[in-house]
Amino acid sequence: MNQLTETRETPLGDAQPFQGDASDDALRQELPIIEQIWTAALNHRNLALAIVAAFLVLGFLATFLATPQYTSTTRLEILPDVPVATSVEGQRDKALVNEVAFYNTQYSLLQSESLAERVVRAGNLTADREFLGAFKLDDPDASMTSAQRQNRTRQIAKILLAQQAVSPVRNSSLVDVSFSTPSPTLSARLANLWAKQFLLASIDRRFAATSDARKYLEARLASLRQNLEASERALINYGTGKGIVTISSQTDVNGRTQTQTLVASDIEAISEALAKARELRIATEAELSNTLTGNAATNATTISSLRQKRAEVAAELAQQQTIFADGYPTVISLRAELENLDRSIAKESTRSSQGNREAYNAALKRENDLQAELDGLTQKYNVQQRDSIEMAILQREVDSNRQLYEGLLQRYKEIGVSGVGTNNVSMVDVARPGESPSSPNLLLNLILALFLGIVAAAVLIFILEKMDSSIRDPQDVTKRFGLPLLGTIPEIQDQTLAEAITDKKSLAYEAYFSLRTNLTFLTSHGAPRSIMLTSSRPREGKSSSSLCLATTLAATGKSVVLVDADVRNPSQDKYLNVENKRGLSHYLAGDDDLDGIIMKMPSHGFSLITAGKLPPNAAELLDSDRLDNLIALLTRRYDHVIVDAPPLLGLADAPLIARRVEGVLFTIEANSTKTRALATALARLRMGGAKIFGAIVTKVGAKNSAYGYGYGYGYGYGYGYGSSAEKN
Repeated sequence: MNQLTETRETPLGDAQPFQGDASDDALRQELPIIEQIWTAALNHRNLALAIVAAFLVLGFLATFLATPQYTSTTRLEILPDVPVATSVEGQRDKALVNEVAFYNTQYSLLQSESLAERVVRAGNLTADREFLGAFKLDDPDASMTSAQRQNRTRQIAKILLAQQAVSPVRNSSLVDVSFSTPSPTLSARLANLWAKQFLLASIDRRFAATSDARKYLEARLASLRQNLEASERALINYGTGKGIVTISSQTDVNGRTQTQTLVASDIEAISEALAKARELRIATEAELSNTLTGNAATNATTISSLRQKRAEVAAELAQQQTIFADGYPTVISLRAELENLDRSIAKESTRSSQGNREAYNAALKRENDLQAELDGLTQKYNVQQRDSIEMAILQREVDSNRQLYEGLLQRYKEIGVSGVGTNNVSMVDVARPGESPSSPNLLLNLILALFLGIVAAAVLIFILEKMDSSIRDPQDVTKRFGLPLLGTIPEIQDQTLAEAITDKKSLAYEAYFSLRTNLTFLTSHGAPRSIMLTSSRPREGKSSSSLCLATTLAATGKSVVLVDADVRNPSQDKYLNVENKRGLSHYLAGDDDLDGIIMKMPSHGFSLITAGKLPPNAAELLDSDRLDNLIALLTRRYDHVIVDAPPLLGLADAPLIARRVEGVLFTIEANSTKTRALATALARLRMGGAKIFGAIVTKVGAKNSAYGYGYGYGYGYGYGYGSSAEKN
């Protein structure tokens, strides 16, 4: 350690030596929570074992005193099906929101009071002697009123619910319903009766839902039928008033009605006829044009044959003229025939042109007539189109009412056909009487008792730990009170303290030697010249610490005097087995024979001033100037003056002494003294102007081993508790 102490100012102005540096603070960390729990369990292990043992005994007694119970189980299959085959809004949903919610609902129905009362009535359990005997119930009174019988039914229903258990089979639609009673046959009968009534209740609910749905649908159908009739009547009246004649209608895939009126049909027919008339007029006009240009004759069959015959006659005439003269009869005859053919051709051409003209005029007239009729129908259709807007609105209303009516009628027919339908609940396995009791189970009860005992012990230990404000970890004196920890002293066993401190191999000597070493760093001149040891209450080890500290200081060759200032309850004379005839009280009372008061203790190497006789008023005696003179005188004669002062709480002695010495060592008993008492005692010291060097934690034992202060290894290692071969 580079630096052991530093000065710390308290609010009262005391200069407090503070042990350690920043590296020490890093080491002073709280124990992990697991280690804290383990430490608490070890500290209270006897109490914990007693509690656990008590619970185990109670488990044994509960097992042997309990009435044997027999369990029978029936297995049901519950399929996730809707109760009613309808999807009408406001009645029953077509599908469940989710399967988990459905099964949770079924489990709740299996454990409902209504089902239990139904089982009571179905099995007549209010008068069943086997059931009444099994649960030690009185026989029913024949004179009971209906209200009393109902109360008895509810009472028995509660008993059934307490004995019943519902256990879903994981990853399946199966559910086990179990009953536990003192009778195996009764358990089986109740389990089967419960399952049967659950099936019947499910059917009843479905039937009731179907009946309600049918009544609702009948009322809705009557209302929708009236709406449909009213909308159709309004549509027909409007069409009649507007002169709109509908000759055909059809419904598309969306349910909308498309109608065709008479005017629209006439327009369609006239349009087709007009198109044909226009085609005919165009054809006749073309023929007439051909006639006017002289091309019509070539197209006529008669004229064509005449022209062919004329060509033949002209050819024959030319041939005869090459042979015979013009006056030859054959030539004359052929020339005459040729002239006749020319007249016939001319006559036929004239007649063909006249026919084409007449055909063209007729076709043109028909086209004009049809166009005029189409224009009239178009005007009438446009008027009807404007009137059809309101008619289309009425038609949509008719379509909507018809769709609603037909859809609801279909649902009504489905309910009528399906009826109640098949039940979604079925019994898979029936319950059978158990051959051996299912409870009590000794092993299970012992495990449960063990668990409860551990929990109870843990709770009690937790409460005790929270209520315990004593010092467990010696480092807490720094955290709680701001005092340096100067030493930790183990519990002394198997020998007296005076003997233990003279043995340099003992744990006590090692601990106080470490304390003495720490004292040498408190002041610039080494260990304080005058030191007072006190505590918050008696029996915290301040007197034994004074004795041991004086012994270890004397072992270094220093002259040491130990003053027993606890004149009310002296103890140094008892520790050292000397007489307490003359001592401090005598000197303070006026006896100036200091040498006669001081006693030599050769076995320990220091001098002793006992407390002396108990004075009438110890506080007044200690408040005198003679105490100042004594401390000053002893300081000049000895290297160190150790003052064993009285405890603080309830007495004024210690604060009076503390002002006369260089500083105070505050002694704290581990695992015993409460924090509040320590804080009060320290406050009194500081109020009196005492300078507190630090604290000594005494009686550190097994409870403090978790904090590194067990002493079984630390102080005993060097001097061995076994053979030399084990000192490694």
